[in-house]
Amino acid sequence: MTVTLQDVSMITALPIEGKPLCMSTDSEGWRHQMEALIGMSPQEPEVEDGGKKDRVPAGVTFTWIAANFAHCPEDADDEVIQRYARVYMWYVISRTIFADGTGKNAPWMWLKALTVLDNKFSWGSAALAYLYRQVINC
Repeated sequence: MTVTLQDVSMITALPIEGKPLCMSTDSEGWRHQMEALIGMSPQEPEVEDGGKKDRVPAGVTFTWIAANFAHCPEDADDEVIQRYARVYMWYVISRTIFADGTGKNAPWMWLKALTVLDNKFSWGSAALAYLYRQVINC
């Protein structure tokens, strides 16, 4: 038994027609790009005396998102509202459709996909491909 694209469409109501959700997963300079998109990024981890930095995923924890974007300011202009909406969508899809094995992180690549809010991507196809990839990596 396997999950098909039709199953994804019927269960999630995600569009399966549209542009493929193809993008580079390169995370080089992701903090700088995140600041450009949402106005802030998490701090760089500190390096112990002569030691190596801990390997940190290209993304943020859900607690960081909640601490910084829990409530949109009442006097927010359209740009700020769009920023909060983008972060909220990033949070939701990272917790549900594109959840990682840790259950703690929102990967940077999904925020990148939300740079254009009116793009007609085939999110259902991306969800199925991600599911298959996660099953293979188990």
